[in-house]
Amino acid sequence: MNHSAFSLSPSSSVFVIVLLLFVQVPSSLSSSSLFTDCSNPFVCGDISTGFPFWGSGRPSACGIPELELNCENNITRMNIDQVAYRVLEIKPEIESLRIAREDYLAGLCPPQFANSTFNPKVFDPVIGYTNLTFIYGCVVTPIVGIPLPGLFTCKINDTDGQNGYIQGGAAGPGECYGSVFVPVPFTNSPLIWNVTAMEELLKEGFEVRWKVDSAACEECNRSSGVCGINNFSNQTTCYCRNQSSGSKTCALPGSTPIADQAGPPPPGMCLNFSSNRFMNSSPSTA
Repeated sequence: MNHSAFSLSPSSSVFVIVLLLFVQVPSSLSSSSLFTDCSNPFVCGDISTGFPFWGSGRPSACGIPELELNCENNITRMNIDQVAYRVLEIKPEIESLRIAREDYLAGLCPPQFANSTFNPKVFDPVIGYTNLTFIYGCVVTPIVGIPLPGLFTCKINDTDGQNGYIQGGAAGPGECYGSVFVPVPFTNSPLIWNVTAMEELLKEGFEVRWKVDSAACEECNRSSGVCGINNFSNQTTCYCRNQSSGSKTCALPGSTPIADQAGPPPPGMCLNFSSNRFMNSSPSTA
């Protein structure tokens, strides 16, 4: 009986074997090189940091997805919930960073119409800050003899002289064109009604804390490993020298490393900075 079969000539077989070896080697090298790549800190200007941040030479497996850093002209920037921030300071000892909105570094106008919100699975607010809302494109009718506090004007949609004002708390635009709320240092002084002083306050930025499994990372470091992120579970993992994949800790001579438990990452929501309530991060526009 004749059978139809797929066969290779000796020369073709050798070619396939060589090709398979070529395909497998880079994958193994890519995994083991994470120990080296994640050992290198992110350095940009005055900012130098490691886990849980990544970017500029540190692959995404070296840090939390939301904590990507970018360096340009010795200035560190990052995007959080589609809002651009300048990184002013990172304090790994207390797991906090101080950031300032890029759109407000040059003044109150024109803003990016998106609120400063943060995923509560990644960030925690810091005590000492509160939200202020900047409301734009309003028809303001001041009462005669009574000055309206925090009043300013902006050019919106190519129209000059659009009124805006500052309001305490996290609010929407109401009948105005749009609004943006952003955390600022809490103060009882009247400077929030002084536009010039408020612009300077916004340049100083605000602090947030990141959430990470510090205990797991410390255990990894004690085993001479380097912390990273498991892309499947979105949990802390440990990269080891001459090891092809992450684990909980690096193995001692003669032992076997403990493997990660992978699983799909949970869905995230956004957090109102000052009140710890879950909120929508979409821009506030009329």
